[in-house]
Amino acid sequence: MGGKNKQRTKGNVRPSSSGRAADLLARESGVVPGFVGFGVSTSSDPGYVPAVQGAEEIDNLVDADFRMVLRKLSKRDAVTKLKAVQEFGTMCQERQPDVVKGVLPYWPRIYCRISMDHDRRVREATQQAFEQLVLKVKRNLAPYLKSIMGHWLISQCDTYSPAASAASAAFQAAFPLNKQPEAISFCKDEILNVLQDNLLKETADTLSDPQSVPEEEREAKFIRLLTSSLLALKRLLSILPEQDRELLKERLTQLITQGKFWKYSKHKTPQIRGAFFELIATMCAHTPQLIQAEAARACSAVLLSIDDTDPVVLPPLWEAVLHILSCVDNCWTHVSARKGVMPKLWVLLKEGGRGLATSLHPNLLPFISRLPAEVTQPNLEFSRTFLTSVIQGLLSDRAKSSPSESAAIIFATMECLRFIVLQNIGEEQEQRNIQNMLISEQLLPLIDRALGNPSLQTGPLFPQVSDILLSWEKRAVGKEAPTFQRLLSDFWEGLGRLCTTYVDCEEAERTALEGIASLLQIMHNPNSASKLTKKKKTVKICFTDREERGQGEEPPRETPVVEEHHCPLRNGHLLDLVCQLAELNMVYVCDCESERHLRFLSQLLRAFPSPQVFQVLLRPEEMKPEMGPELGPLAENAAVHFLLQRVTVWLKQDDRKDTDFLVDMVFSSLQCCSSSDDKTLILNHISRDLSWSVILQLIEKACADPVRLEVFIGWLRGPVLGERLVGLAGELCVMGLRGSPSSSSHHAHGWPLISLALSQQHNNVPLIGKAYVEQIIDKLHTTLSEAKGMSDAGNMEPLVTFISDVAATFFSSVKGCLLLASAEELLMTVFQLCAQDQTITHLSGRLQTIQKFKHFTVLRYCGYLESPLIAIITSNRSFFSDLGKVSAAWLLLAVEMMRFLCWMVDHSPTVLGNTHWDLLLCSMLAWLETARENSSMFWNPWVQLFVCANCELIVRLSEFFTSPPAGVEEQLPPELNSEWKEFFLEGIHNLLLPLLIKIPSEAVGEALIYIPVELLTQNKLPPRFVADQRSSLSEPLQTLLNTLSPLLLFKARPLQLAVYHILHKVMPLLPESDSESASAKSDDEDGEEPCLSPPAALMSILSATEELLESILGGVQVGEFAVVQPLSMEHCCILGYLLAWKLLFTFFKASSSHLRAQYSLHLKKTRSLHKLLLHLFRLMPEIPSVPGQPAEPSSKEPKTFFTESLSLSPRKTEGLQFEVPHLACSVYYGALKDLPAMVRLWWNSQEKRVFSTVDKFTSKYVSGVLSAQEIASVQSSTQTFENMTVKARSATREVIATYSVDDIFIELVIQLPQNYPLGSILVESGRRVGVAVQQWRNWMLQLNTYLTHQNGSILEGLSLWKNNVDKRFEGVEDCMICFSVIHGSNYSLPKKACRTCKKKFHSACLYKWFTSSNKSTCPLCRETFF
Repeated sequence: MGGKNKQRTKGNVRPSSSGRAADLLARESGVVPGFVGFGVSTSSDPGYVPAVQGAEEIDNLVDADFRMVLRKLSKRDAVTKLKAVQEFGTMCQERQPDVVKGVLPYWPRIYCRISMDHDRRVREATQQAFEQLVLKVKRNLAPYLKSIMGHWLISQCDTYSPAASAASAAFQAAFPLNKQPEAISFCKDEILNVLQDNLLKETADTLSDPQSVPEEEREAKFIRLLTSSLLALKRLLSILPEQDRELLKERLTQLITQGKFWKYSKHKTPQIRGAFFELIATMCAHTPQLIQAEAARACSAVLLSIDDTDPVVLPPLWEAVLHILSCVDNCWTHVSARKGVMPKLWVLLKEGGRGLATSLHPNLLPFISRLPAEVTQPNLEFSRTFLTSVIQGLLSDRAKSSPSESAAIIFATMECLRFIVLQNIGEEQEQRNIQNMLISEQLLPLIDRALGNPSLQTGPLFPQVSDILLSWEKRAVGKEAPTFQRLLSDFWEGLGRLCTTYVDCEEAERTALEGIASLLQIMHNPNSASKLTKKKKTVKICFTDREERGQGEEPPRETPVVEEHHCPLRNGHLLDLVCQLAELNMVYVCDCESERHLRFLSQLLRAFPSPQVFQVLLRPEEMKPEMGPELGPLAENAAVHFLLQRVTVWLKQDDRKDTDFLVDMVFSSLQCCSSSDDKTLILNHISRDLSWSVILQLIEKACADPVRLEVFIGWLRGPVLGERLVGLAGELCVMGLRGSPSSSSHHAHGWPLISLALSQQHNNVPLIGKAYVEQIIDKLHTTLSEAKGMSDAGNMEPLVTFISDVAATFFSSVKGCLLLASAEELLMTVFQLCAQDQTITHLSGRLQTIQKFKHFTVLRYCGYLESPLIAIITSNRSFFSDLGKVSAAWLLLAVEMMRFLCWMVDHSPTVLGNTHWDLLLCSMLAWLETARENSSMFWNPWVQLFVCANCELIVRLSEFFTSPPAGVEEQLPPELNSEWKEFFLEGIHNLLLPLLIKIPSEAVGEALIYIPVELLTQNKLPPRFVADQRSSLSEPLQTLLNTLSPLLLFKARPLQLAVYHILHKVMPLLPESDSESASAKSDDEDGEEPCLSPPAALMSILSATEELLESILGGVQVGEFAVVQPLSMEHCCILGYLLAWKLLFTFFKASSSHLRAQYSLHLKKTRSLHKLLLHLFRLMPEIPSVPGQPAEPSSKEPKTFFTESLSLSPRKTEGLQFEVPHLACSVYYGALKDLPAMVRLWWNSQEKRVFSTVDKFTSKYVSGVLSAQEIASVQSSTQTFENMTVKARSATREVIATYSVDDIFIELVIQLPQNYPLGSILVESGRRVGVAVQQWRNWMLQLNTYLTHQNGSILEGLSLWKNNVDKRFEGVEDCMICFSVIHGSNYSLPKKACRTCKKKFHSACLYKWFTSSNKSTCPLCRETFF
């Protein structure tokens, strides 16, 4: 009352409070005074909580932490509310039940408000917090149920699904499933009050304050409330028991008699219309009397909206339509079917449901089944119009492009057609007219359309036609037999004419012929359509039963049983039609040589391999051909005659390229043979003179089907095929040795056929006879042996290549292949040929490169490690003392041995014994010593290959000994691990590190990645120092930095990364050497703040590349994304620059706080970090999302370059275009994490555009990740502080520090901003005991200063602040300039004392005082400071 600063009445030490006054009145009179907007009741029912129970009473009755949270919940800011709700939930979970119960009187009013909040995150978090409250208070919630249940039910129908799910979870936590109707019934009147108010009284302006809430937000909240209220009323009626619904009947009548209620059917918002129709459907089901009383309005609202095709509205609308037709008997008296309803429906159906056929068309059958006779008269015209409209929908664009839409229309058509047939069974003229119309005007034209449309052929139409025929045939033997027999006769007659029209044409359409074959096959075997359905299911997920039906699968109720698939053949209609078409088709095949008809014949025979069909294919003069004695028993088989006289002739035609479908005819013909022996005889007979391409296709098709393979295994392992393949192998080898070009058939199909025959197995036995496999392998070995000694092998490259291909396939596919003697000999021959000198074999280097992979692949698959190979390695490793005198062949042999040893280490290390390991490790070290001694020969590509292979072996060994596979270490020789660590490791890297200087190779660099840090700090590199380079590092470390740092800019990405990994090992060791010099310097420093340079070698890299980056990126504005071409010069330059910064951040992280301050000052003076940040915002993508994520949003947060770790692998070859952007994001994250104060200083100094760009990007992509990591590091920290405890709250992004000493207790709350670490960290006051207000403010200011200006984590800032307070209690006086014991940036103590007043100051503070005042006097006594 009155102004803030006015003098109060003497003795009145507390300000006036309406809440306290109300409390006083309540105590005196026992009645709480009411206020506008809240109901007041003296009964035990709490109702809405009175406004008087506000802040003052909360202060007295509620726990202090809950009090603070409840205050935050009344704020308008969404983020504040969200944090408060999350914190409330956490506190409900953690606190004791008695403490949480104190909140219950105030929760209903708060819940009713925030559960309807505009921000969906707040609504979801509210329900989650409510669940925690329910779990804690349990039965104590009961007195407040009536005031909360209405909004609770509305929340369970929230349009934001996660919020609705959370509300439902809270409801289930409160009430078991069997108790939920009872709870709803208990509060039914209060629930209906809330719902009626929302539906009839509330508006957008009464729901939200028009002065403070934007119109768009008000409207959105109102629409959401209406939608949820309609759905909540539906839920209420569904859950309530019957007797309770009767009790609400009068109140529900008041609701539905209001005109405003029925206007929701025409509301402009689809969600409201959809919810309204859902409610109407529920009312029809549970309170039909109410709907019948308002039949005129209900029928008009629902039936006249039948053309509403909004995806949200249509499903509930049609549910309401069907309920209205069932509930209201005389519904068509209230609306005009012919003028108001049916015309809208016809238009909708002709347009294919406007893209909603999967939702609309399943309702058509129930719809027409409930239409009364007065609506469907005359039946003929109604049925014709209805089905014509539905079928016309197939022509809509959406139906053409969507298989599910098309399938839904077809299902509806066939269901309704079947229903109309059943409704019109009889022999009266009208019924016969309808039956004829259905067959001739609907079903047959639909099939005709499908024959010209491949998408309809693969849909559900043909299975549906087959299903209808099956049902008609079953009914054709009962009392309704005449009708269905006539229907079947008309159908088959019409189908015969239709198919004949397409077949009886020389230029027949291939699509139509394939469609006819597919239709006939499905009619013969309806289950054959399921293969297509399964295929489609692999590419499209079906979410509902209707969608599943849309994929071409029959609904379960209509799936015919297995034995019914032979029913069509019962009356011969189908087989007669097939024979008729086959005979007609054969005319065009024989007389016109039509390829299309021949393919059609193949498809027919595949579906109908019947003797009757083969019989009609033979002409009279072909009935009894001459057959040999071996085929005598098969003389009467028409299929065999057709195969021998027709199919084999077509297969042998020289000009025929595609024989695949003819091979299918072979298998179709063989199906008419009764025994496997007969089939073997026929195949032996025809395969003697078939081309190799046909033989290859026969074998492939026989192997593709396990059942077919069992039948034809006799032919495959028989002598006819085996001898032909042996002969083929011999011919191919002879042609290759002569160097003569192979014929096209031999070249294209011979070698693949040999490879297939050798590699395929059946029951772990070769596909062809074992004896023939031996002979083929023997021929290959003999041929290679001859080729090895021939002088003119240049023409044999194709031969050697093919044989190597076959051998590699054979050895990698066949188990136990080395049990064959010829196979082992072939293997060694391949090895020797490949290792032979190029000058002898005259094979090209490319071919040898191919072969070395192939024969070692063979060795690997065989697990081949025998004495000959060990002997070769042993005998050849001593040859390499002078690589200049060694031939390329010997170098290649050494390379092959290294690669083989690599494979052994990776895959079979346990096979190697002690001697083998000694041989391997000593050979590797000897080869490395040879490479070091011959570094001058590195210009030779064969020497380069030798060094690279040796380094690869070192990498594999290093990886193996660093992390051996599980279970392997126990099987190794006992002393092997110690020998590696004590001898070989040091020997390898002492040779490799100097070798890297002589040969800056990628392979050498990668091998050095595993070097121990001890060997780096004690390296024996030649000393390298730079003039005027100030450094406190030891000589080996300084030499290492000066030697390797320039290689960060080497134009070879793998080497750059390898050098980075090497230097990364020593970075944490470098700050130690600066500690003593820095402390000595700070003691003597009288001038400005001490400044110390990070490693000079790295700083020189940065200064050398900064200008280059400016020239590369200068034309790109900050905030725009510069695309860097992978592996270009620019890429290498930028990569080296960013890697140098990552090393610097590692260095910073390992530094102490006072050293970090001095390093930071150096970066500030050189403006290096300033330039880096400008470059980073040109290199980071605007949306740093990880590529390859699904386009659909998921519940999880999307992966970004800030959430995913960066892989800096030298071997990485994929995704290099994302390496620089990802690395830039990683560097920016490191800058924010390790140098937050400097980044904040840079950000505040930028122009408005850059300032805004950086703020938005950091807030959106980095702050959340960095804040979560900071909070997690506090939670998981094992660091302990004397007299101080630190805890964190992840939900609110807060850190709470509690400091206590003697009788002093301090609590500080550190809150991270949304754009952390750019924004200022907020330090709020918690509880305090025994601290003066001024001292309290000083300490808060000091903590804020430390957190703002120190380059480190929150824990480090708290540690500095604690040290400052500790020093204060120890008696160390504050600096009288900054009023702090510890300096805010360089963390020094006040040491410079005035000789007059004896007060001490920080050196840096005095320096600023002197320079800003232009005087050298003491700040306190004003005497001259000496």
